[in-house]
Amino acid sequence: MLLVFRLFRKSLFIFLKHLHYLIKMSESPRRSLENFNPYTEFKEFTRQQIKNFRETFDLYDTTRDGFIDSMELEVMMVKLDAPQTYLALKAMMKEVDEDMDTRISFREFLLIFRKAASGELQVDGLKVLADKVGSL
Repeated sequence: MLLVFRLFRKSLFIFLKHLHYLIKMSESPRRSLENFNPYTEFKEFTRQQIKNFRETFDLYDTTRDGFIDSMELEVMMVKLDAPQTYLALKAMMKEVDEDMDTRISFREFLLIFRKAASGELQVDGLKVLADKVGSL
């Protein structure tokens, strides 16, 4: 009986956590990626720089869904010779993930380089990413 109760409690906790996430996602302000134009929003970058950032983004977006998730970010950092811990990867995601969907869109990827140029990056892993990708 105690085992059944524990299983039920754990299942209920997982369900409530998922429900909380769904509610949070529905309330968060989302930018429409359909209307996103990197050339007009990120005027501080040249067309060639944006093209290079897009190529790098697409290289690591292995699922081809238009986002870099935590696993793809981990692979990116390893290939850039800057492996990160799980907590460091979470901190990296948190700093640039404006819509809180736990993925980095191309727009959010460009924000890394904007923040790096203005000295606003807080997380060391993102500073390394900006330095290494920006120098490619």
